[in-house]
Amino acid sequence: MATLNDTKLEPEHLNAIEALAEEIDCPVEEVNNIYASALGSLRSSARIYDYLIVLASKKVRDVLRH
Repeated sequence: MATLNDTKLEPEHLNAIEALAEEIDCPVEEVNNIYASALGSLRSSARIYDYLIVLASKKVRDVLRH
C-alpha cells in the first residue's frame, strides 16, 4: 500500500497520509494513491525536500475537497 515507485515511504509520509485520511474522512488507500502521485510529481522537480510533506498534503486536500 504505502509505496511510491516501489520505494517505501518514510514514516513521516505514512503519518501524514493517515492524518489526511482522518481529517478528510476518506479511505487511507485513496489518500495514499493521491499522495504518492503528488509526492512523485513534487520530488521530480524539487531542489529542497524539507517541505514535501506539507506541499503533498496540500495537493491531496485540494484534490479531495473539489
